[in-house]
Amino acid sequence: MASTIIRTAEQDEYDLADHPLFFVRDVVTKEHTPHLSLHRGRIEPGGEITPHRQEHTETMYILSGDVECTLDDEKFELGTGTCLVIEPHTMRGLKNIGDQPVELLVVFTPPLA
Repeated sequence: MASTIIRTAEQDEYDLADHPLFFVRDVVTKEHTPHLSLHRGRIEPGGEITPHRQEHTETMYILSGDVECTLDDEKFELGTGTCLVIEPHTMRGLKNIGDQPVELLVVFTPPLA
């Protein structure tokens, strides 16, 4: 597989119907590597990634903003510079609790389909 340079600003941004005011850019996909996928996300004020489960390990790094994070039955307030590693099948969700957008990087292993 050849090395690749990806300019995130050139990636299409889309929203996910189940997650209000959450927008995503797929940066690295399984077409680039079979090992992981990397996504850039933005949660607008009042928006959230609604609680859900994944079959993948999900690693999130909060670039900016403040969130309420749900992990199974626990809630945490997290902010800029926080990294989460979430095991498969854990209930997870993020809610923007600030007045600015939350910017984050999300890695899935194995990659999302």
